[in-house]
Amino acid sequence: MKIKAMSNLVLKIISIIAAFLFWLVIINITDPTTSMTFHDIPVEVLNENVITSANQVYEIEDGDKVEVTVRGKRSFVERLTEDDFTATADLSQLSKVNAVNIHVKLNKTSKSNVEVDWGNAVMKVKLEKRVTRKFKVEVAHQGELSENYVLGEMVARPNIVEVSCGESKFKKIDHVGVMVMLNGESGDFESEYSPILYDEDGDALDGTNVTFSNNRIQVSTKVLATKLVPIHVDTTGAPAEGYRLIQTDYKPESIRVSGSNEALEEDISIRIPIDVSGAKKDVEREIVLSEYLPANLTVVDDIETVSVRCEIERNGRRTFTLTATDIAVKNLPTNCTMEFEDANTRHSVTLLGEEENLAEMSLSDLGAYVDLSGLGAGTHLLDVQFGLPVSVKLKNKIRVKVVLKSQDSGENSTEEPAETPATTVMPFSENQG
Repeated sequence: MKIKAMSNLVLKIISIIAAFLFWLVIINITDPTTSMTFHDIPVEVLNENVITSANQVYEIEDGDKVEVTVRGKRSFVERLTEDDFTATADLSQLSKVNAVNIHVKLNKTSKSNVEVDWGNAVMKVKLEKRVTRKFKVEVAHQGELSENYVLGEMVARPNIVEVSCGESKFKKIDHVGVMVMLNGESGDFESEYSPILYDEDGDALDGTNVTFSNNRIQVSTKVLATKLVPIHVDTTGAPAEGYRLIQTDYKPESIRVSGSNEALEEDISIRIPIDVSGAKKDVEREIVLSEYLPANLTVVDDIETVSVRCEIERNGRRTFTLTATDIAVKNLPTNCTMEFEDANTRHSVTLLGEEENLAEMSLSDLGAYVDLSGLGAGTHLLDVQFGLPVSVKLKNKIRVKVVLKSQDSGENSTEEPAETPATTVMPFSENQG
């Protein structure tokens, strides 16, 4: 009986061991060991005060991120993410060659054995002397205000900040600025912004390892309404004896100004005096606007002057300026279209006659036209003819080029431009009559 009992116990032990081994085989088949690599895990820097207390700054040259490989059961490894790791570099352990070992910790636990390998990665840093200096805060803006509103004064508080950074970066700094973002505002507003370092080209510099005496800058922005104001030019005095003022032209005829609501509510106009006393030729002036603008208003556009031209002519003579739109067309051939080759050209026509008759004339009284009788497709040089009163004579004649196109062929003639005879009022000498 003893032998039989012992035999049964041995069989039971063997069965348990076999079952355990079988269980291990099943587990390894269904949940095998695997490995996975995680990239770009950020490395946290510890004990930076070791560097800063020595009046130095550091710049990471290599090792700000680390690659980690994990080996373990697939059911565990495949559930891991980059966020499950903590990588650190302790600057208090910085070596003489400015390198420090990186340590990686897996934040999750597993019932099975897990291997974490980061290849003995190190962080390398560059040490520099810390430089501190004060800079004025310059305010810039992006975006647009509401229509008919412009930016007024923009005030930063504080307007001076102290900047501390490494010597190499310090040499690149041109100024400190804040960027105000506009989004259709129509009234004054205040907001806070982060200071930004800029180089001499206006490009933003990396703010890593840079400290400001103030990390937030408050900017108060004035928003001003605008108004379109007319400009008037008033002539004073009289031209020289035997001469007269024909007309006064000036540009611009109005400007947009900005100011307080109270200032813009007033009836505003700008009046500019021009003295033509004793003038025998045209009087031309560039008038500085600021001399005639009320002190509480500012010009919105980049306009600083008004261009003025007072046209002076001798008595008994008057000059008109014509363009193609002032010239009529007569006797256009059938199945042809016509256009002026120099449609934008300005032509000066001078008339002679008694002063009273000339003063009463307008541009339409010239009766300017071209006669296309007997012309075919092509380019033609024609005298402009005039239907003038008998008491008025033409001092000079003008010519224009016209292009006739046949509607049948749809093409222009390739003939050379031809001067086509036309009946014209002959020039009249000032000494005649």
